[in-house]
Amino acid sequence: MSHRLSRIPPLSRFSLLLITLMLAGWIGALIAPVQPAGAMALSTPIPISPTGVDAASSTIVVGPDGLVHIAWEQDDGIWCRNGRGDAWSDPVQLATDGEQPALALSPDGQIVYLAWAQSFNDNYDVFVRRQGPQGWELPQNISSNQGGSSAPSLTVEPSGRVHLLWADTSPGVSTLYHAISTDGVTWPVALPVLDAVGEAPVATLADDGDLIAAWQHRPDLTQRLRIWTARYHDGLWSTPVALTDGSQHALAPAIAAHAGRVALAWQEGGDVKLALWRDSAWQVESTQPGARPAIAIDDSGLSFWAWETDAGLVGQFGRANWAPPQLWDGTDARSSDLALAARSHDIHLAWTSVQNDDDHIFYDTQTLGTIYLPIINQTS
Repeated sequence: MSHRLSRIPPLSRFSLLLITLMLAGWIGALIAPVQPAGAMALSTPIPISPTGVDAASSTIVVGPDGLVHIAWEQDDGIWCRNGRGDAWSDPVQLATDGEQPALALSPDGQIVYLAWAQSFNDNYDVFVRRQGPQGWELPQNISSNQGGSSAPSLTVEPSGRVHLLWADTSPGVSTLYHAISTDGVTWPVALPVLDAVGEAPVATLADDGDLIAAWQHRPDLTQRLRIWTARYHDGLWSTPVALTDGSQHALAPAIAAHAGRVALAWQEGGDVKLALWRDSAWQVESTQPGARPAIAIDDSGLSFWAWETDAGLVGQFGRANWAPPQLWDGTDARSSDLALAARSHDIHLAWTSVQNDDDHIFYDTQTLGTIYLPIINQTS
């Protein structure tokens, strides 16, 4: 049951202000969205990739100081750029070949980790490169095996340990591999995750320290793709569990964890679905028409997810309640490859859209407080 601030007994403006400030500081976890009128308006999107070349597959992270890092792939390799507001660095080429970039930051935001898949000696391997105080260090081939390696995912613990997860065909079937580095410089030999067969892995670190992974897989071509999940706890992976029932193809998982929440989104048939981890189980919170979702969680635990539609990118906010989906003003049917990051109460977006017949990476941001008002919400 929800009680809006407007329903409380009449108070002086000063008293109401004090109560509002107290609620914002003491029970921010009880903030839920109020639906604004009209589309969610972005500011003027910032073009990130160079003109004259096609770019795709952006990935985005934001440091504690608000510095935004975006990496993407284009015909001549992997590129990266950082900035805030209207001030951005020049694009930097970090690999002369490659695809599927993934970014992560150290807890203080001072070290940037980049992973990608690249053809090497007629085989695809996963590489990692680190930007430290002295700049970008030399890339390292982490997978370096006879199988095809793809879809890397990076996660960094508060201690600084770096987890790298990817899909690898070395066992004869695409299987998840997991490597852990204490510093992002020295990497041990990676090992397959027991019974974790599939592709397109994503991972996130929960507040309890567990690494949670999700991926897509079907045992054979007669069956449909399903979403699978597993947890890494105290050095051991749990037995993979199928989240979807196989009645429709389920693919393109996206995952996020922050402020005590863990959220998982995916595409199933012609819909996208969002589930939260509650009471030791995944509980579907929202189902919407669309494809290829992305998700982020802000510092108060407010979740934001977005996805592709024929009209453009559509997003939805929620915590205990979910606002109706809203079209992102300024995007269109050509918008795709959405990546999201959250820091404080800001949502940062990177996506691909067509401009002058080329696919370009664009960036924008929005402060949640400018479009959603706090209400008091009673949750179980």
